[in-house]
Amino acid sequence: MTALTVLYDPTCGLCRRAHEWLEQQRKLIELVFVPCKSAEARLRFPHLDHDLTANDLTVIGDQGEVFMGPKAWLMVLWALSQYREWAYRLSSPALLPTTRRVVSMISEHRYQISRATGLTR
Repeated sequence: MTALTVLYDPTCGLCRRAHEWLEQQRKLIELVFVPCKSAEARLRFPHLDHDLTANDLTVIGDQGEVFMGPKAWLMVLWALSQYREWAYRLSSPALLPTTRRVVSMISEHRYQISRATGLTR
């Protein structure tokens, strides 16, 4: 695997901030960012349910693998030089259930988190 495409929600302040942070990180795997539900996303990935990609982070591997929600976040961490070990730890049988709950909670409340932290436009 040499690249991951990250479909992110540009209308979400938290998502935009995560995108900015990710762009600054040293990567072992290239991350390509595409706004979810955009014309580019629909053109590049016509097989995806694009309404669903707006609900959770979606990552597509260069061989067509699709990761959503917690698995997508783990793949993004796995792509980063300083966080690959964290991706392994957080995906371990002991921590994966907690990882799923935390990531799902953040995704579900991302607009409220954006407002509370002043990340809205």
